[in-house]
Amino acid sequence: MNRPAGMDIIIPIYNAYDDLQICVESILKHTDLSRHRLLLVNDASPDERISPYIKSLERENILAIENEKNLGFSGSVNHGMTVSKDRDVLLLNSDTIVTANWIEKIMECAYSDPAIATVTPLSNNATLCSVPDFLMENKIPEGYTLDQFAELVEKVSMKLYPEIPVAHGFCMYIKREVIDRIGLFDAETFERGYGEENDFCYRAQQAGYYHAMCDDTYICHTGTASFISDEKQKLIDAHERVLNERYPEQNYAVALHCRSNPNEQIQDNVKIWTELFNGRKNILYLVQSDFREGADDNIGGTQLHVKDMTEVMREKYNIFVAARNREYLDFTAYTKDKEFTFRFYIGKSPEYTEFRSKKFAELYGKLLDAFRIDMVHIHHTKNLTLEMFYQAKQRNIPLMVTLHDYYTLCPQLIMIDSEGKLCTGSCDDDRCRKCQKKAGKVWEGINYASIWRKEHEQALANADVIFTPSENAKRVVGIYYPSIIEKITVVPHGIRQFELSEYSESDGLNVAFIGGISEVKGSYTCYQLIKNSPNDINWHLFGIAGNSELAMLEKKNYIKTGPYQREELPGLISKYKIDVVCILPLCSETFCYTLSEALMCKVPVIGTDVGALGERLKEYGCGWVVSAENTFEETMAVISRIKYKGEEYRAIKEKAENFYVRNLYDMKADYEAVYDNMLSSVHNIKYTGAKLEKFAVDGYRLAAGKKISMEAEGENIQEHLEYLESQLNAITGSFTYKVVSKLEKLPIPGKRYIKKIVYKLYYLLKRK
Repeated sequence: MNRPAGMDIIIPIYNAYDDLQICVESILKHTDLSRHRLLLVNDASPDERISPYIKSLERENILAIENEKNLGFSGSVNHGMTVSKDRDVLLLNSDTIVTANWIEKIMECAYSDPAIATVTPLSNNATLCSVPDFLMENKIPEGYTLDQFAELVEKVSMKLYPEIPVAHGFCMYIKREVIDRIGLFDAETFERGYGEENDFCYRAQQAGYYHAMCDDTYICHTGTASFISDEKQKLIDAHERVLNERYPEQNYAVALHCRSNPNEQIQDNVKIWTELFNGRKNILYLVQSDFREGADDNIGGTQLHVKDMTEVMREKYNIFVAARNREYLDFTAYTKDKEFTFRFYIGKSPEYTEFRSKKFAELYGKLLDAFRIDMVHIHHTKNLTLEMFYQAKQRNIPLMVTLHDYYTLCPQLIMIDSEGKLCTGSCDDDRCRKCQKKAGKVWEGINYASIWRKEHEQALANADVIFTPSENAKRVVGIYYPSIIEKITVVPHGIRQFELSEYSESDGLNVAFIGGISEVKGSYTCYQLIKNSPNDINWHLFGIAGNSELAMLEKKNYIKTGPYQREELPGLISKYKIDVVCILPLCSETFCYTLSEALMCKVPVIGTDVGALGERLKEYGCGWVVSAENTFEETMAVISRIKYKGEEYRAIKEKAENFYVRNLYDMKADYEAVYDNMLSSVHNIKYTGAKLEKFAVDGYRLAAGKKISMEAEGENIQEHLEYLESQLNAITGSFTYKVVSKLEKLPIPGKRYIKKIVYKLYYLLKRK
């Protein structure tokens, strides 16, 4: 079917003079009346201003039509359609305001399929076509004018043109061929309105047509729900009975549509972009694990840093956090006061690191394009490939990187070799081969360390700025990658500040270990100290013991409190009257959060002279530095000297109490200066220009647990289904499943409790 050159806009009018003026002004502004006609049908309005007004508008292609008597809505529409003769018509309420390109977009939708009978655009108040909230009377979102919001709707539209069971008469496009086949509105039955549009639409469906929503056009409908009189309610009920008698199945389909909202993705799409297109710069953080509660591996120094950064930087920018969460990439947008999470399937982590990946390249490219990312800040790429470095560079998007650890230098991260010795600063390939052999993943015949560093150095070369949290970390990175040393800027981490509680000193010496005390964090030294110390030293572990010896150790002067939240640390320090904190890692840390946290609590620290920890302790003078080679003996020597809290202790304690610990806003100011400089100096970002709204809304709906199509863009459904099937097979074929299945059949008491124990043991072993 050929799209006609022109059509007729029919406005049935009964009073509402002010609304009519606004409506006509918007039509004159946004409609090509050299091609289309405007038919103003005055239904004997008592308001004496109506007739003179519509007559004053008359000219070529604007007709003023006067009903001799009041015909009602249906009769006025029929009068207009009869005058229109052989043209398509668009029925328009007088309490509407049209927007740019409205007719062209609606006609494009109408003629996208010969089976379409009617078209209804989106609106603030159009029941099935209402956005952002379905079936609701919405307001224009805050911060937008009507024209701006209509432009947004057009810009982000997926142009799905979805089917709806009935049109809405506030703005209803009807093809002339449909009128010719099924006739006009049933004015005799529905003379006074309420149900005539449904009747027409049901007849069209029975004649083989369907009705479409034009999801790239937004028209304002200012009419509001008013009080329904008893007489009007009786009329509505009577007409509803007529529709039920004539079209029981179709009428039920409308009710079902209202309950299920099959076109919810349209509303979701509008909601998302209404909030995200807010005029602020969009900054993407990439991190190996999500920090959100409930996400896998959500607690760690890098994750907590990104969480803090997101909190303070979202005050000025839109922050997007992309992070692996098991088999998915979670992508969360943080505006000033709202959050939107999207989810994209990426599959399980590979056995061997993937440096480059077509799948990740395509996904990252779509994210950068769809969300119009202005700057990328990479925090970690473990199990996420290096593709973000290249995708950002291809688009000329400013690229920042923070090196939170030494992952870019060595897959072991901790820079401790196979003999348990620090290897920061060593580029010995043979030493690396021995280490990779002990790790048991890569054959020693492969010079894996060389491959690893080459890939990461090439990726880092794409960065505009590289951040390290300490001078020590900058020096170490510079040894391996001298080509990027000029790009490195040191920005120490700031930490979240919490209210401190005052506490009086105890008679003895109370020593605490804080955080997760793994083997590389010095768990064996901690064990030695507690086990071999005199009983007048009280030891406390605030956190998790990383080895069985420390976890199982029992002494009267050793208290284990278990894991804690950051905000709980000051309370623990106060409750147990901690005098000194021991931080005794074997590995070289790039910053050491626990040092900052201890000093925030005004407690001096004993720390090993490795990495940033030793560097900072020497610079601050707020504690004692012991060697990594002789940690136990030297730590015991310090504790022996200070256990009575004499002059030496008092001097260091005073420095700790007066030391200023950088907070989040100190850190924010440093990053903001770099961000703003980069954002102001870079132009011509090369987005692909592809329409990716469906990709985004599918990700949003997947994260919300909503239904998405099997063809959802951005997700390899077949791969996902195969993965789920393999997981199911692994479960049903597992020892645990078989044991629990047997238990289920045994007539023994307490089997539910036994099942729980079996499950816990299974998952504990699985995680190990």
